Amino acid sequence: MIVCRRPASGPLNHSKWLRAALRTVALAAVTTGLFLVGQPASALMANVCMQTNYTAHGKTQTLTCTANDVRVARATNIDVTSGGSCEVVNGVKKCSCSQGGNVTFTADYEVLLTAQARYDIGIYFGVDGDPNGDGALSGTCKLTTLDNTNSTNFINLDPTLTPASKAQPNDVCGDIDSAHNPQLLHLTLTAACEPGPDGKLKLPNCTSWRESGANETCDEASDAFPGAPSKCNCEPGFEVDIFVETATIEVTKTATTLTVPETGGNVTYSVAVKNLAQQASLTLDTLTDNLYGDVTTTGHDGITATTCTLATIVAQETYSCSFTVSVPAGDKGQTIVDTVTACGTDSFQHTDLCDDDDATVTYADVEEAPELTKTVSALNCAIEATYQVVVTNKSSQDTLTLNSLNDNKFGVITSTHVAGSGFEQVTETDCSVPKTINPSGNYSCSFKGIINSCSLSHSNTVTGGATDDDGASYSPTGSATVTIDVK
Repeated sequence: MIVCRRPASGPLNHSKWLRAALRTVALAAVTTGLFLVGQPASALMANVCMQTNYTAHGKTQTLTCTANDVRVARATNIDVTSGGSCEVVNGVKKCSCSQGGNVTFTADYEVLLTAQARYDIGIYFGVDGDPNGDGALSGTCKLTTLDNTNSTNFINLDPTLTPASKAQPNDVCGDIDSAHNPQLLHLTLTAACEPGPDGKLKLPNCTSWRESGANETCDEASDAFPGAPSKCNCEPGFEVDIFVETATIEVTKTATTLTVPETGGNVTYSVAVKNLAQQASLTLDTLTDNLYGDVTTTGHDGITATTCTLATIVAQETYSCSFTVSVPAGDKGQTIVDTVTACGTDSFQHTDLCDDDDATVTYADVEEAPELTKTVSALNCAIEATYQVVVTNKSSQDTLTLNSLNDNKFGVITSTHVAGSGFEQVTETDCSVPKTINPSGNYSCSFKGIINSCSLSHSNTVTGGATDDDGASYSPTGSATVTIDVK
Protein backbone atom coordinates (compact mmCIF):
# COMPACT_ATOMS: atom_id res chain seq x y z
CA MET A 1 0.00 0.00 0.00
CA ILE A 2 1.28 3.49 -0.87
CA VAL A 3 0.53 6.17 1.70
CA CYS A 4 0.61 9.87 0.83
CA ARG A 5 1.11 12.19 3.78
CA ARG A 6 0.26 15.87 3.93
CA PRO A 7 2.86 18.37 5.26
CA ALA A 8 3.33 18.21 8.99
CA SER A 9 2.76 21.91 9.47
CA GLY A 10 1.64 25.05 7.66
CA PRO A 11 -1.54 25.77 5.75
CA LEU A 12 -2.70 23.17 3.28
CA ASN A 13 -2.73 24.24 -0.35
CA HIS A 14 -4.84 21.45 -1.80
CA SER A 15 -3.67 21.80 -5.38
CA LYS A 16 0.04 22.12 -4.59
CA TRP A 17 -0.07 19.23 -2.10
CA LEU A 18 -2.02 17.12 -4.59
CA ARG A 19 0.53 17.72 -7.35
CA ALA A 20 3.38 16.76 -5.03
CA ALA A 21 1.59 13.57 -4.10
CA LEU A 22 0.82 12.73 -7.70
CA ARG A 23 4.48 12.99 -8.64
CA THR A 24 5.43 10.27 -6.16
CA VAL A 25 2.73 7.64 -6.57
CA ALA A 26 1.22 5.55 -9.30
CA LEU A 27 -2.07 6.91 -10.59
CA ALA A 28 -4.94 5.30 -12.43
CA ALA A 29 -5.13 6.96 -15.86
CA VAL A 30 -8.64 8.23 -16.51
CA THR A 31 -8.57 7.30 -20.18
CA THR A 32 -7.70 3.62 -19.75
CA GLY A 33 -8.37 2.61 -16.17
CA LEU A 34 -4.84 1.13 -16.02
CA PHE A 35 -2.25 2.02 -13.35
CA LEU A 36 0.64 3.98 -14.82
CA VAL A 37 3.83 4.27 -12.79
CA GLY A 38 6.39 7.05 -13.06
CA GLN A 39 4.38 9.35 -15.37
CA PRO A 40 4.52 13.12 -14.77
CA ALA A 41 1.50 14.43 -12.94
CA SER A 42 0.79 16.98 -15.68
CA ALA A 43 0.52 14.24 -18.30
CA LEU A 44 -1.84 12.22 -16.15
CA MET A 45 -3.99 15.17 -15.15
CA ALA A 46 -4.28 16.31 -18.78
CA ASN A 47 -6.72 13.42 -19.14
CA VAL A 48 -9.40 14.55 -16.70
CA CYS A 49 -12.91 15.96 -16.82
CA MET A 50 -13.83 19.24 -15.17
CA GLN A 51 -15.90 18.06 -12.20
CA THR A 52 -13.27 15.44 -11.39
CA ASN A 53 -10.47 18.02 -11.51
CA TYR A 54 -12.49 20.50 -9.48
CA THR A 55 -13.10 17.89 -6.77
CA ALA A 56 -9.44 16.83 -6.82
CA HIS A 57 -8.51 20.37 -5.77
CA GLY A 58 -10.48 20.06 -2.58
CA LYS A 59 -13.70 21.59 -3.88
CA THR A 60 -16.87 19.90 -2.66
CA GLN A 61 -19.47 21.77 -4.71
CA THR A 62 -21.19 20.47 -7.80
CA LEU A 63 -20.37 22.63 -10.81
CA THR A 64 -23.37 24.47 -12.22
CA CYS A 65 -21.64 26.25 -15.15
CA THR A 66 -24.23 28.99 -15.51
CA ALA A 67 -21.88 31.62 -17.01
CA ASN A 68 -20.89 32.10 -20.64
CA ASP A 69 -17.79 34.28 -20.24
CA VAL A 70 -15.48 32.05 -22.27
CA ARG A 71 -16.48 29.42 -24.79
CA VAL A 72 -15.21 27.41 -27.74
CA ALA A 73 -16.88 29.06 -30.72
CA ARG A 74 -15.81 26.83 -33.62
CA ALA A 75 -13.12 24.57 -35.05
CA THR A 76 -11.26 25.35 -38.29
CA ASN A 77 -8.30 24.05 -40.33
CA ILE A 78 -9.31 20.47 -39.68
CA ASP A 79 -7.11 17.60 -40.82
CA VAL A 80 -7.83 13.93 -40.05
CA THR A 81 -4.74 11.79 -39.49
CA SER A 82 -6.33 8.43 -38.61
CA GLY A 83 -9.75 6.84 -38.25
CA GLY A 84 -11.06 8.81 -41.21
CA SER A 85 -9.96 10.95 -44.12
CA CYS A 86 -10.21 14.34 -45.80
CA GLU A 87 -10.49 15.15 -49.47
CA VAL A 88 -11.21 18.20 -51.60
CA VAL A 89 -14.48 17.99 -53.55
CA ASN A 90 -15.25 20.84 -55.96
CA GLY A 91 -12.80 23.05 -54.14
CA VAL A 92 -14.26 22.27 -50.70
CA LYS A 93 -12.40 20.19 -48.14
CA LYS A 94 -14.57 17.46 -46.65
CA CYS A 95 -13.51 15.24 -43.77
CA SER A 96 -15.21 12.16 -42.37
CA CYS A 97 -14.67 9.39 -39.85
CA SER A 98 -15.97 5.90 -39.32
CA GLN A 99 -18.77 5.73 -36.78
CA GLY A 100 -18.07 3.41 -33.89
CA GLY A 101 -14.30 3.90 -33.98
CA ASN A 102 -11.89 6.64 -32.93
CA VAL A 103 -10.69 9.53 -35.06
CA THR A 104 -7.47 11.48 -34.58
CA PHE A 105 -7.49 14.97 -36.02
CA THR A 106 -5.83 18.36 -35.76
CA ALA A 107 -7.80 21.62 -35.63
CA ASP A 108 -7.66 25.24 -34.57
CA TYR A 109 -10.28 26.05 -31.93
CA GLU A 110 -11.54 29.60 -31.64
CA VAL A 111 -11.80 30.48 -27.94
CA LEU A 112 -14.11 33.48 -27.53
CA LEU A 113 -14.40 35.95 -24.65
CA THR A 114 -17.83 37.49 -23.98
CA ALA A 115 -16.94 39.36 -20.77
CA GLN A 116 -14.06 41.29 -19.18
CA ALA A 117 -10.62 39.75 -18.89
CA ARG A 118 -10.59 36.20 -17.57
CA TYR A 119 -7.68 34.20 -16.18
CA ASP A 120 -6.26 30.67 -16.15
CA ILE A 121 -8.44 29.44 -19.00
CA GLY A 122 -9.04 25.68 -19.12
CA ILE A 123 -10.65 23.87 -22.06
CA TYR A 124 -11.99 20.38 -21.41
CA PHE A 125 -12.90 18.25 -24.42
CA GLY A 126 -15.08 15.18 -23.91
CA VAL A 127 -13.51 12.52 -26.17
CA ASP A 128 -15.81 9.58 -25.36
CA GLY A 129 -18.94 10.72 -27.22
CA ASP A 130 -20.40 12.17 -24.01
CA PRO A 131 -22.53 9.22 -22.84
CA ASN A 132 -23.58 11.24 -19.78
CA GLY A 133 -24.74 14.23 -21.83
CA ASP A 134 -22.99 16.79 -19.61
CA GLY A 135 -20.38 18.13 -22.01
CA ALA A 136 -17.05 17.44 -20.33
CA LEU A 137 -18.02 17.41 -16.67
CA SER A 138 -17.58 13.66 -16.42
CA GLY A 139 -16.50 10.70 -18.49
CA THR A 140 -13.27 10.69 -20.47
CA CYS A 141 -11.86 14.11 -21.29
CA LYS A 142 -8.79 15.90 -22.56
CA LEU A 143 -7.84 19.04 -20.61
CA THR A 144 -5.73 21.73 -22.21
CA THR A 145 -5.06 25.39 -21.53
CA LEU A 146 -4.39 28.56 -23.46
CA ASP A 147 -0.69 27.90 -22.98
CA ASN A 148 2.33 29.02 -24.93
CA THR A 149 2.74 25.70 -26.73
CA ASN A 150 -0.61 25.52 -28.53
CA SER A 151 -2.20 28.99 -28.46
CA THR A 152 -1.36 31.46 -31.23
CA ASN A 153 -1.47 34.47 -28.91
CA PHE A 154 -0.62 33.30 -25.39
CA ILE A 155 -0.83 36.14 -22.87
CA ASN A 156 -0.30 36.49 -19.15
CA LEU A 157 -2.32 39.35 -17.69
CA ASP A 158 -0.72 39.22 -14.23
CA PRO A 159 3.08 39.78 -14.49
CA THR A 160 3.34 39.87 -10.72
CA LEU A 161 2.91 36.10 -10.76
CA THR A 162 5.05 35.22 -13.75
CA PRO A 163 6.75 37.15 -16.55
CA ALA A 164 4.29 38.31 -19.18
CA SER A 165 6.65 37.54 -22.04
CA LYS A 166 5.93 34.48 -24.15
CA ALA A 167 9.64 33.75 -24.03
CA GLN A 168 9.37 33.19 -20.24
CA PRO A 169 6.38 30.86 -19.95
CA ASN A 170 6.49 30.00 -16.27
CA ASP A 171 2.68 30.08 -16.11
CA VAL A 172 1.23 27.33 -18.32
CA CYS A 173 -2.33 28.73 -18.07
CA GLY A 174 -3.02 31.57 -20.46
CA ASP A 175 -5.46 34.43 -19.97
CA ILE A 176 -7.77 36.27 -22.36
CA ASP A 177 -8.90 39.88 -22.74
CA SER A 178 -10.67 42.00 -25.35
CA ALA A 179 -7.38 42.91 -27.02
CA HIS A 180 -6.60 39.25 -27.60
CA ASN A 181 -10.06 37.97 -28.49
CA PRO A 182 -10.65 35.44 -29.87
CA GLN A 183 -7.65 33.22 -29.34
CA LEU A 184 -6.83 30.17 -31.42
CA LEU A 185 -5.99 26.88 -29.74
CA HIS A 186 -4.13 24.43 -31.98
CA LEU A 187 -4.62 20.83 -30.85
CA THR A 188 -4.46 17.22 -31.96
CA LEU A 189 -7.18 15.12 -30.32
CA THR A 190 -8.34 11.53 -30.49
CA ALA A 191 -12.08 11.22 -29.94
CA ALA A 192 -14.89 8.73 -30.39
CA CYS A 193 -16.38 9.06 -33.88
CA GLU A 194 -19.98 9.68 -32.85
CA PRO A 195 -22.47 12.04 -34.51
CA GLY A 196 -23.87 15.23 -33.05
CA PRO A 197 -27.25 16.80 -33.91
CA ASP A 198 -26.20 17.57 -37.50
CA GLY A 199 -24.41 14.29 -38.22
CA LYS A 200 -20.98 15.79 -37.64
CA LEU A 201 -18.39 14.77 -35.07
CA LYS A 202 -19.66 15.34 -31.55
CA LEU A 203 -16.98 17.05 -29.46
CA PRO A 204 -18.68 18.21 -26.24
CA ASN A 205 -16.59 20.59 -24.20
CA CYS A 206 -16.48 22.73 -21.09
CA THR A 207 -14.44 25.86 -20.44
CA SER A 208 -13.32 27.14 -17.04
CA TRP A 209 -11.81 30.43 -15.88
CA ARG A 210 -11.07 32.61 -12.89
CA GLU A 211 -11.67 36.27 -12.28
CA SER A 212 -9.08 38.84 -11.16
CA GLY A 213 -7.88 38.13 -7.64
CA ALA A 214 -8.58 34.41 -7.86
CA ASN A 215 -5.90 33.71 -10.45
CA GLU A 216 -2.61 32.03 -9.62
CA THR A 217 0.46 30.61 -11.27
CA CYS A 218 -0.30 27.34 -13.05
CA ASP A 219 2.44 24.74 -12.88
CA GLU A 220 0.48 22.23 -14.97
CA ALA A 221 -2.73 21.87 -16.95
CA SER A 222 -4.66 20.58 -13.95
CA ASP A 223 -4.36 24.04 -12.33
CA ALA A 224 -6.93 25.26 -14.87
CA PHE A 225 -10.16 24.70 -12.96
CA PRO A 226 -13.18 26.93 -12.25
CA GLY A 227 -12.78 29.75 -9.74
CA ALA A 228 -16.30 29.00 -8.47
CA PRO A 229 -19.08 26.47 -9.31
CA SER A 230 -20.59 28.89 -11.85
CA LYS A 231 -17.35 30.02 -13.51
CA CYS A 232 -17.57 27.60 -16.36
CA ASN A 233 -19.50 26.89 -19.53
CA CYS A 234 -20.44 23.51 -21.06
CA GLU A 235 -21.60 22.81 -24.61
CA PRO A 236 -22.73 19.18 -25.03
CA GLY A 237 -23.88 19.83 -28.61
CA PHE A 238 -20.61 21.22 -29.98
CA GLU A 239 -19.67 19.73 -33.37
CA VAL A 240 -16.59 19.63 -35.58
CA ASP A 241 -16.91 19.60 -39.39
CA ILE A 242 -16.09 15.92 -39.71
CA PHE A 243 -18.91 13.85 -41.13
CA VAL A 244 -19.69 10.83 -38.99
CA GLU A 245 -21.10 8.17 -41.21
CA THR A 246 -21.71 4.66 -42.15
CA ALA A 247 -22.63 4.68 -45.80
CA THR A 248 -26.30 4.06 -46.52
CA ILE A 249 -27.78 3.12 -49.87
CA GLU A 250 -31.09 3.62 -51.63
CA VAL A 251 -32.30 1.11 -54.19
CA THR A 252 -34.86 1.99 -56.85
CA LYS A 253 -36.21 -0.76 -59.10
CA THR A 254 -38.42 0.02 -62.09
CA ALA A 255 -40.14 -2.25 -64.58
CA THR A 256 -39.42 -0.65 -67.96
CA THR A 257 -41.82 -3.23 -69.39
CA LEU A 258 -45.05 -2.57 -67.50
CA THR A 259 -47.12 -5.33 -69.09
CA VAL A 260 -46.39 -8.72 -70.59
CA PRO A 261 -48.73 -10.77 -72.83
CA GLU A 262 -50.64 -13.47 -71.01
CA THR A 263 -48.86 -15.88 -73.31
CA GLY A 264 -45.54 -14.89 -71.64
CA GLY A 265 -42.56 -12.90 -72.91
CA ASN A 266 -39.57 -10.74 -71.96
CA VAL A 267 -39.58 -8.14 -69.17
CA THR A 268 -36.79 -5.60 -68.60
CA TYR A 269 -36.09 -4.02 -65.21
CA SER A 270 -33.87 -1.04 -64.40
CA VAL A 271 -32.04 -0.83 -61.06
CA ALA A 272 -30.54 2.30 -59.49
CA VAL A 273 -28.36 2.15 -56.35
CA LYS A 274 -27.52 5.52 -54.75
CA ASN A 275 -24.77 5.94 -52.17
CA LEU A 276 -26.26 8.45 -49.71
CA ALA A 277 -23.00 9.00 -47.81
CA GLN A 278 -21.34 12.40 -47.78
CA GLN A 279 -17.84 10.95 -47.89
CA ALA A 280 -17.64 7.17 -47.82
CA SER A 281 -17.61 5.16 -51.03
CA LEU A 282 -19.45 1.84 -51.22
CA THR A 283 -18.66 -1.36 -53.11
CA LEU A 284 -21.55 -3.67 -53.94
CA ASP A 285 -21.12 -7.19 -52.63
CA THR A 286 -24.39 -8.65 -53.94
CA LEU A 287 -27.20 -7.56 -56.26
CA THR A 288 -29.99 -10.12 -56.16
CA ASP A 289 -33.67 -10.55 -56.98
CA ASN A 290 -36.00 -12.67 -54.86
CA LEU A 291 -37.42 -14.38 -57.98
CA TYR A 292 -34.46 -14.37 -60.36
CA GLY A 293 -31.40 -14.64 -58.10
CA ASP A 294 -28.11 -12.96 -58.96
CA VAL A 295 -28.94 -10.25 -61.51
CA THR A 296 -25.29 -9.72 -62.45
CA THR A 297 -25.16 -13.01 -64.39
CA THR A 298 -27.27 -14.66 -67.10
CA GLY A 299 -28.32 -18.19 -67.95
CA HIS A 300 -30.30 -18.92 -64.80
CA ASP A 301 -33.79 -18.30 -63.42
CA GLY A 302 -34.96 -16.80 -66.71
CA ILE A 303 -32.36 -14.00 -66.88
CA THR A 304 -31.48 -13.56 -70.55
CA ALA A 305 -29.45 -10.31 -70.46
CA THR A 306 -27.90 -7.95 -67.88
CA THR A 307 -25.69 -4.87 -67.61
CA CYS A 308 -25.44 -5.12 -63.81
CA THR A 309 -22.07 -5.55 -62.07
CA LEU A 310 -20.74 -5.31 -58.52
CA ALA A 311 -19.70 -1.68 -58.92
CA THR A 312 -18.04 0.76 -56.53
CA ILE A 313 -20.18 3.85 -55.94
CA VAL A 314 -18.62 7.08 -54.70
CA ALA A 315 -20.42 9.29 -52.19
CA GLN A 316 -23.63 10.92 -53.44
CA GLU A 317 -23.46 9.09 -56.78
CA THR A 318 -25.92 6.60 -58.33
CA TYR A 319 -25.09 3.38 -60.15
CA SER A 320 -27.67 2.26 -62.73
CA CYS A 321 -28.07 -0.98 -64.68
CA SER A 322 -30.78 -3.20 -66.17
CA PHE A 323 -31.58 -6.86 -66.65
CA THR A 324 -34.08 -8.80 -68.77
CA VAL A 325 -35.98 -11.94 -67.83
CA SER A 326 -38.23 -14.30 -69.74
CA VAL A 327 -41.47 -14.86 -67.86
CA PRO A 328 -43.90 -17.75 -68.38
CA ALA A 329 -47.57 -17.50 -69.39
CA GLY A 330 -50.13 -16.18 -66.93
CA ASP A 331 -53.72 -15.02 -66.67
CA LYS A 332 -54.98 -11.59 -67.66
CA GLY A 333 -54.70 -9.19 -64.69
CA GLN A 334 -52.26 -11.39 -62.79
CA THR A 335 -49.18 -9.51 -61.49
CA ILE A 336 -45.51 -10.37 -61.04
CA VAL A 337 -44.05 -8.61 -58.00
CA ASP A 338 -40.34 -9.12 -57.32
CA THR A 339 -37.75 -7.35 -55.20
CA VAL A 340 -34.12 -6.44 -55.87
CA THR A 341 -31.78 -6.21 -52.87
CA ALA A 342 -28.37 -4.52 -52.99
CA CYS A 343 -25.78 -5.03 -50.23
CA GLY A 344 -22.31 -3.57 -49.94
CA THR A 345 -19.30 -2.59 -47.86
CA ASP A 346 -18.25 1.04 -47.41
CA SER A 347 -14.75 2.47 -47.42
CA PHE A 348 -14.77 2.40 -43.60
CA GLN A 349 -15.29 -1.39 -43.79
CA HIS A 350 -18.88 -1.33 -42.54
CA THR A 351 -20.49 -4.45 -44.00
CA ASP A 352 -24.03 -5.65 -44.78
CA LEU A 353 -25.23 -2.20 -45.84
CA CYS A 354 -28.42 -3.12 -47.70
CA ASP A 355 -31.59 -1.73 -49.22
CA ASP A 356 -34.29 -3.12 -51.52
CA ASP A 357 -37.13 -2.10 -53.78
CA ASP A 358 -39.78 -3.94 -55.77
CA ALA A 359 -41.53 -3.54 -59.12
CA THR A 360 -44.78 -4.86 -60.57
CA VAL A 361 -45.55 -6.19 -64.05
CA THR A 362 -49.12 -7.06 -65.12
CA TYR A 363 -50.25 -9.72 -67.59
CA ALA A 364 -52.26 -8.20 -70.45
CA ASP A 365 -55.03 -9.82 -72.44
CA VAL A 366 -54.15 -11.25 -75.85
CA GLU A 367 -57.16 -11.12 -78.20
CA GLU A 368 -57.54 -13.63 -81.03
CA ALA A 369 -60.21 -12.68 -83.56
CA PRO A 370 -62.79 -15.37 -84.50
CA GLU A 371 -63.10 -16.48 -88.09
CA LEU A 372 -66.25 -15.36 -89.92
CA THR A 373 -67.60 -16.77 -93.13
CA LYS A 374 -70.14 -14.77 -95.11
CA THR A 375 -72.15 -15.66 -98.14
CA VAL A 376 -73.88 -13.20 -100.41
CA SER A 377 -77.44 -13.71 -101.39
CA ALA A 378 -78.01 -10.16 -102.54
CA LEU A 379 -75.70 -7.32 -103.39
CA ASN A 380 -76.30 -3.61 -102.93
CA CYS A 381 -74.06 -0.58 -102.72
CA ALA A 382 -74.67 0.32 -99.07
CA ILE A 383 -71.78 -0.42 -96.65
CA GLU A 384 -71.13 0.71 -93.06
CA ALA A 385 -67.76 2.15 -92.10
CA THR A 386 -66.32 3.19 -88.72
CA TYR A 387 -64.29 6.35 -88.50
CA GLN A 388 -62.05 7.44 -85.65
CA VAL A 389 -61.43 11.13 -85.07
CA VAL A 390 -58.50 12.40 -82.99
CA VAL A 391 -58.06 16.10 -82.23
CA THR A 392 -54.59 16.85 -80.78
CA ASN A 393 -53.72 20.08 -78.99
CA LYS A 394 -50.22 20.90 -80.32
CA SER A 395 -49.71 23.75 -77.87
CA SER A 396 -47.70 23.03 -74.77
CA GLN A 397 -49.18 25.92 -72.81
CA ASP A 398 -52.69 26.81 -74.14
CA THR A 399 -55.89 24.94 -73.39
CA LEU A 400 -58.06 24.18 -76.43
CA THR A 401 -61.88 24.06 -76.53
CA LEU A 402 -63.41 21.91 -79.27
CA ASN A 403 -66.78 23.41 -80.27
CA SER A 404 -67.93 21.44 -83.35
CA LEU A 405 -67.21 18.38 -85.52
CA ASN A 406 -68.68 18.27 -89.04
CA ASP A 407 -68.13 15.93 -92.00
CA ASN A 408 -68.58 16.97 -95.62
CA LYS A 409 -70.44 13.69 -96.42
CA PHE A 410 -72.04 12.77 -93.10
CA GLY A 411 -72.78 16.22 -91.71
CA VAL A 412 -72.72 16.70 -87.92
CA ILE A 413 -71.03 13.62 -86.47
CA THR A 414 -71.87 14.36 -82.85
CA SER A 415 -75.42 13.01 -83.36
CA THR A 416 -77.04 10.25 -85.40
CA HIS A 417 -79.30 10.94 -88.37
CA VAL A 418 -80.95 8.86 -91.09
CA ALA A 419 -81.57 9.12 -94.81
CA GLY A 420 -83.43 12.12 -96.08
CA SER A 421 -81.44 14.61 -94.03
CA GLY A 422 -79.34 15.71 -97.00
CA PHE A 423 -76.32 13.74 -95.79
CA GLU A 424 -75.36 10.09 -95.62
CA GLN A 425 -76.46 8.27 -92.52
CA VAL A 426 -74.65 8.43 -89.12
CA THR A 427 -75.84 5.32 -87.34
CA GLU A 428 -73.72 5.42 -84.19
CA THR A 429 -71.37 7.98 -82.53
CA ASP A 430 -69.57 8.66 -79.25
CA CYS A 431 -68.34 12.08 -80.40
CA SER A 432 -69.58 15.09 -78.44
CA VAL A 433 -68.84 18.78 -77.98
CA PRO A 434 -67.80 20.99 -76.35
CA LYS A 435 -64.60 19.28 -75.17
CA THR A 436 -61.65 20.81 -73.29
CA ILE A 437 -58.26 19.53 -74.42
CA ASN A 438 -55.30 20.19 -72.13
CA PRO A 439 -51.93 21.38 -73.48
CA SER A 440 -50.25 18.60 -75.49
CA GLY A 441 -53.35 16.43 -74.93
CA ASN A 442 -55.87 14.99 -77.33
CA TYR A 443 -59.53 14.05 -77.69
CA SER A 444 -60.53 10.85 -79.49
CA CYS A 445 -63.94 9.58 -80.59
CA SER A 446 -65.49 7.48 -83.35
CA PHE A 447 -68.66 7.25 -85.43
CA LYS A 448 -70.26 4.76 -87.84
CA GLY A 449 -71.74 5.81 -91.13
CA ILE A 450 -73.57 4.04 -94.00
CA ILE A 451 -72.06 4.85 -97.35
CA ASN A 452 -74.69 4.95 -100.09
CA SER A 453 -72.31 4.81 -103.01
CA CYS A 454 -71.44 2.33 -105.70
CA SER A 455 -68.13 3.99 -106.54
CA LEU A 456 -65.00 2.03 -105.82
CA SER A 457 -63.84 4.52 -103.20
CA HIS A 458 -65.48 6.95 -100.82
CA SER A 459 -63.58 9.94 -99.37
CA ASN A 460 -64.81 12.31 -96.72
CA THR A 461 -63.32 15.07 -94.53
CA VAL A 462 -64.05 16.03 -90.93
CA THR A 463 -63.58 19.64 -89.89
CA GLY A 464 -63.38 20.77 -86.27
CA GLY A 465 -64.13 24.19 -84.89
CA ALA A 466 -61.96 25.14 -81.92
CA THR A 467 -60.72 28.09 -79.85
CA ASP A 468 -57.82 28.32 -77.41
CA ASP A 469 -57.73 30.14 -74.08
CA ASP A 470 -56.17 33.16 -75.77
CA GLY A 471 -59.25 33.55 -78.04
CA ALA A 472 -57.64 32.28 -81.27
CA SER A 473 -59.88 30.19 -83.57
CA TYR A 474 -58.86 27.09 -85.49
CA SER A 475 -60.48 24.76 -88.07
CA PRO A 476 -58.39 21.57 -88.19
CA THR A 477 -59.36 18.98 -90.82
CA GLY A 478 -58.76 15.32 -91.42
CA SER A 479 -59.72 13.05 -94.33
CA ALA A 480 -60.26 9.34 -94.75
CA THR A 481 -60.96 7.08 -97.73
CA VAL A 482 -62.91 3.82 -97.77
CA THR A 483 -61.95 1.58 -100.69
CA ILE A 484 -64.47 -0.93 -102.00
CA ASP A 485 -62.71 -4.01 -103.26
CA VAL A 486 -64.87 -5.75 -105.89
CA LYS A 487 -63.64 -9.25 -106.87
